[in-house]
Amino acid sequence: MSSALSNSPPSAKPAFDLDYSIHDFEADPYPDSQYLYRRIEELMIKEGTFAGGRTLDVACGVGKIAIEIGKRGGAGCGLEPSNEMLGLSRYLFPGAEVVLVRGVAEALPFADGSFDRIICQGALDHFVAPDDFMREAARVVRPDGRVIIALANYESLSCKLGRGIRALGQRFFHRELYAHRPYYEIPEDHFHKGDLPFVRALGGQDLCLERCYGISMLWLLRAGNGWSWGKTLARMPKALSSSAIIALDRIAERTPSLADMIVSVWRPAGSDR
Repeated sequence: MSSALSNSPPSAKPAFDLDYSIHDFEADPYPDSQYLYRRIEELMIKEGTFAGGRTLDVACGVGKIAIEIGKRGGAGCGLEPSNEMLGLSRYLFPGAEVVLVRGVAEALPFADGSFDRIICQGALDHFVAPDDFMREAARVVRPDGRVIIALANYESLSCKLGRGIRALGQRFFHRELYAHRPYYEIPEDHFHKGDLPFVRALGGQDLCLERCYGISMLWLLRAGNGWSWGKTLARMPKALSSSAIIALDRIAERTPSLADMIVSVWRPAGSDR
């Protein structure tokens, strides 16, 4: 199964990612990363909670957001392809009142109109066929429901600056600044390049883009293995670094094309509510 939206290189062999592991994620300890992790979680819970309604978190990981939505008056449900992540959920949240289902986003195992909200955080660029997922999301969301997607932006200001810094290093210092894959290059387990044009093309005939905004700016910006924006923030007084991060986040909200993450909110085609 392939996607018309794919930007993956010709050598890539699309296959469903059924074995995502907790070890595939490396948490960054610096203030820019910690703010982004916290902010995106807060926003997905806020956008995904519908009091008295049902929310589906697609590629839910250990199901934390679905559980938090349940605590705020909604009924959270999670879909996750990885057995490891589902097993970790039972370990981390024993007795949690949440329904977790194993499955893939391109074939949602739910009846038409089952949910008031569908959310998907940081996973859509892992999907083999995101356009199939969008059709499925349009099918299982209710006519007055919403689909909320958060996606890393590989054309963010941070990525653009990173590419420029690397090019300058190669031109004037004749050396490679990065010992490993630069943060602005798409990882091997991504089938698509997330950016604003990619996001805007997602809806097809089934979903209409209602609004779009950005989260965070300058996340992970660094010059090779030395200086980084995160390390600079960590050396600042906490009040100053927090003010800088929040100010950049407010700019990112209005300029999603340059933000570190893009949040898009979709409504079913033909719905005016």
